[in-house]
Order: sequence, then C-alpha cells, then structure tokens
Amino acid sequence: MRLLTHNTMKNNSAAAKGKGYPLKIIATEVRVDDPQSNDDNNNNDDDERQIAFTKSILSVLDWSVLVEAAGAMGLTTLPPVLTEEMSDDEQFLRALYHVLMNVRLIKGVLTCPLTGREFPVTDGIPNFMLEEEECESVRM
Repeated sequence: MRLLTHNTMKNNSAAAKGKGYPLKIIATEVRVDDPQSNDDNNNNDDDERQIAFTKSILSVLDWSVLVEAAGAMGLTTLPPVLTEEMSDDEQFLRALYHVLMNVRLIKGVLTCPLTGREFPVTDGIPNFMLEEEECESVRM
C-alpha cells in the first residue's frame, strides 16, 4: 500500500460514522522501491510527468497525515510543514513523488482513531472487509 493511498483511506463502518480518519499505521514490513534512473530521454519525460503529478496533488494531500504515516514507516525526513517554496522546488517534488509512490506498507495494521478497529495489511493490500453488524443499514 502506497503512502498516497493511505492519505485517502478511512474507516467507513457504521461505528465510525464516516469520521475514522486518519488511520494509524503499525508497520511490520515496509518496502522502498528504487526510483528509476534519469539517464535517457524517456526517463526525462517520466521525470517531468512525476513532477507535474506531484505538484497537482499537493492541494489534496493532508500533509500532517502524510508526515505521521511516513514516520510510522521509518521515514523521518519530511518537513513538518509544506511551504509555498517547496511546491515549486523540482528536487523536493521528485523526492516527494518517491515517498508517495515508492514507499509501501507490505505488512502491518491500520487502526481507526475513533473506534480502535484494526484492518490488517497483507502483501500490500489492506483488508477493509466489515462484519455484517459493522455495516450501516441500507434500505432500498
């Protein structure tokens, strides 16, 4: 599970009432994929796309949640506050892309801050299956 994915996840059970965010990470296995090298022209195009992508999602990222999640996965280098200057710094945007896309929770637990409900993560896939009694009643 990528840190970008985690930044949008919440507990949607009836008990959480849509307020189960942010999920706390307890990591037991983390994988950091190597970024692709930027040695040829195709990779320069990729580099430009990565910078543009990262720049475009800055406004929707919950920065404090990202910093906390990265810390739970052993990454303590993100600045506590995102500044305007950082959003124009290509080196920072490349590094942030790497954190968002290449740092992955492989095994661990996501815990709802409201209910304490734990969701296991196995092979990078969070299991959000709820028991029937945890679901809201829906009438058609």
